[in-house]
Amino acid sequence: MSEPSSPTPPSGGGRSGGAGSGDAGGGGAGRGHEPHPFIGGRAAALRDLAAWRAGAPGAPRVTLVTGSPGSGRTRLLTGFLMLCDPGYRERVDLARLDPAIVPPPLPAPAVPSAAGRTPAQVLWLLADHFGLGAARDTQVYEALDAGDGERAVVVVDVDQAGPVRAGHGPERMARELLVALGALGSVRLLADVPRAAAALISSALPPGTVRVIDLDAPEYADPAGLLLQAEAALDPASGASAQPFTVDAGARRELAGALAARAAAGGAGGSRLIVQLAVAGWLLAPEPAPSPQAHAPATLTDVLDLHAHRLGADPAVLRAMLAPLALAEGDGLPLHLWVPLASALAGRDMTAEIAEGMLLAGPFIRTADAETGAGTESGALIALAHPALGAAIRAELPDATAAHLGVATELLGRVPGQDWSLADPYVRDAIVGHALGAGQLPRLLTDPSLMAYADPVVLRAAVEEVAADEAAAGQLQDAARTYLWAAPLLTRTLADPPLRARVLAAAFDEDGLPAYAQALRDRPELAVPDAPPAVTPPPPLPRPQPMETQA
Repeated sequence: MSEPSSPTPPSGGGRSGGAGSGDAGGGGAGRGHEPHPFIGGRAAALRDLAAWRAGAPGAPRVTLVTGSPGSGRTRLLTGFLMLCDPGYRERVDLARLDPAIVPPPLPAPAVPSAAGRTPAQVLWLLADHFGLGAARDTQVYEALDAGDGERAVVVVDVDQAGPVRAGHGPERMARELLVALGALGSVRLLADVPRAAAALISSALPPGTVRVIDLDAPEYADPAGLLLQAEAALDPASGASAQPFTVDAGARRELAGALAARAAAGGAGGSRLIVQLAVAGWLLAPEPAPSPQAHAPATLTDVLDLHAHRLGADPAVLRAMLAPLALAEGDGLPLHLWVPLASALAGRDMTAEIAEGMLLAGPFIRTADAETGAGTESGALIALAHPALGAAIRAELPDATAAHLGVATELLGRVPGQDWSLADPYVRDAIVGHALGAGQLPRLLTDPSLMAYADPVVLRAAVEEVAADEAAAGQLQDAARTYLWAAPLLTRTLADPPLRARVLAAAFDEDGLPAYAQALRDRPELAVPDAPPAVTPPPPLPRPQPMETQA
């Protein structure tokens, strides 16, 4: 795991923002000052963030940034952290900015991302960053709280926390890590969190400890910035392609005004993401030209519907194309699995629709491997343009449990001879999350070779989710419970499959499950040492049961 660091300016609109400096407004330039060079406005939020970093009188030690999906939380924090980074500050004429939005010249804070991680993983990222000599979690907290000075920590992407999508990653991150960090008097904590997590943390810490910056609240909303973002996104001077509705200043202003007004009318303070996706669709497929009256969306689902209608397509087809990406685990879906998983979910062959539908789906898809470095084993990865778009699509699924079951069944059919050593890495790891979402994970946990080959961080998190659910915990068989107590050894050491198999075989022996241990010893590639001779032969393993939707 790499150390946390301050983010650098993205080349495009980013996960939560628009084009150029179009996120201006909200008093960003007030009293003759220039707006923030990356986000423009958000002056009220930037003032509170600068006060948090400075430890100004009356500024709570813990600040939480929240808002509706697409409200621009990530873009705001990226812009703020630029001003915290000594290298970036040297490239900006700070004298032109409002002094109240500029943090003091202190060392850059630690910035771990919670995306895809457990609370323990983020905690140890902090331990590595600060060079703490610790062997246990409790020692990390003790070391963080030691010393005379404060440690500034910024935890981002809490809405994407957790190794499995069907788990309770954001809630666990808030409850197990952020509350604990916020309780340390020597830690100055800033986090980007969903609204439910903000409420959980605020209620768990003493009064006066927490300030919540809700970007949808009137005091932080930025309608002027939303309009300027739309105008900049459509302006060829900011990188938009030359189209009749972009080169004509009047048409551009009318279209931007309608888009910003509708995005704001969709609720709260207006969604930067709606503006970003709508403009992306108009520019990728400029014909027929968008109409201010007919093609300005108010919600994320409107974005999908209006784009499909403008291209003469059925919105249901677009949703069927995007559904497997909305359900994908990890950094994204391997490209070669897009068609089979879409077909499995739709109940029909989706080959033609996907092959001919790039203008339809293109605005809502990005290549993930180029950004994350992932996908080298499973091939090129594709993902949705923004996590909030995936949440909107999943919310519309008629039966999420059945959808997960359909994906899990398709992935299981792609394991050659049910030999997990031959399975695509994405298949053997993602099937864990989908089986959890389908309520069928216990049925997979009768195969010890899966326990040896699946990513132990992912499998441990999924099994812990089942164990924490009183109604589901009774379905876990003895082998799964053995895995649960042995899993910390696997995740701490980042063991490879042969070492995992040795640890698990010893654990199965210790728990009186010799058949499971022998199943691992019977695989030559794992090279598990023989156990001492048993008095009686081990009983046969139970046959895995087919997965089925629970009533």
